[in-house]
Amino acid sequence: MNEAENKREYEMSFLLTPEILEGGLDFETAELKKLILENGGEAIQISSLEKKQLAYPVKKQNQAYLGVVYFNIDSGDLDKIKSVLALNTKVLRFLILNKPNKPVKSRVEPTMRIPEVIPLHESFDKKLESILKG
Repeated sequence: MNEAENKREYEMSFLLTPEILEGGLDFETAELKKLILENGGEAIQISSLEKKQLAYPVKKQNQAYLGVVYFNIDSGDLDKIKSVLALNTKVLRFLILNKPNKPVKSRVEPTMRIPEVIPLHESFDKKLESILKG
């Protein structure tokens, strides 16, 4: 089994401190990519960072830069990345998820059924017509 076969694809969402200047965002993205490469991974896609208002404070911050990165790495090397990110003061929070190999099929079943049409009695129909015609 070669090294490429051991690698799995991951998705990482992260929040960076809002104290980073706009010009420094590219540097932080490059540092994240460098961290992945140094630990034997390969960055597939990195989203541009967006400043977001947080629903609740994270490490006393009400705003943060949100980013997502997709990468391949051996699962044993993933712990190294986690430990570096945990110690990084610019990273407020991060979450790494396994990307599923197969697309997940939705098993949505109809919850509402259309009732069968029940014919009304003819006498009711006749009485209704007579009332409507006056």
